[in-house]
Amino acid sequence: MKIHLACGGVEAVLASAPLAESWLTDSESARLARLVTNKRRSQFLAARWQARWLLAQAFGGLPHDWPLQAPEDAPPCLAGRADLHLSISHSGSFTACAAGAVPMGLDLEAPPDRRRDVAGLIDLCCTPAERLLLVAPQREALFHELWTVKEAWLKRRGEWIAPKRLQELDAKPAEEGDVRTWTGEGWRIALCTQEEATKWHTARPVPVRRWQVADGA
Repeated sequence: MKIHLACGGVEAVLASAPLAESWLTDSESARLARLVTNKRRSQFLAARWQARWLLAQAFGGLPHDWPLQAPEDAPPCLAGRADLHLSISHSGSFTACAAGAVPMGLDLEAPPDRRRDVAGLIDLCCTPAERLLLVAPQREALFHELWTVKEAWLKRRGEWIAPKRLQELDAKPAEEGDVRTWTGEGWRIALCTQEEATKWHTARPVPVRRWQVADGA
């Protein structure tokens, strides 16, 4: 079965969504109430509505027919559908979702407007071999791609992201790698899954490359 994918702007997704009270589950409402900033609340709502929309597009029904749960300290899951898997990611003003019948990890990265200490992040999260890959002039762009690759790999396995864990993973471009990356306007995305077939339900981004991840833990 295909992995179904969508990516879009938070504002555009929210503009297409009905009032949240009409579709949020109780656990989602409780999670939303604990979010402090308007930005995080908007990201949360957009991601949850986009996921419902994608599930309806991929598997039928209406977005309201696809209730999601928001368990404590865990990613979202489908209520009563253990046969389907879901992965959600948001960054900056974008949100993305993947859904399918096999486990997957999806990570989205929209580089911020402000300058990041990329050199410091590389020292914190990258292996010596990875640092050799990160050379000018594409150093910053390649670092953000590498970051999404590692996060997607961890998310597929249900692991938390931490600097020490990222340092234990060594990623490199590989034709047979199980992590794929794409780039869109202002964002890049990585998908980790054993399923080859994918279908984009929003504008298809540009495929970049495959990556292989080795776990040194």
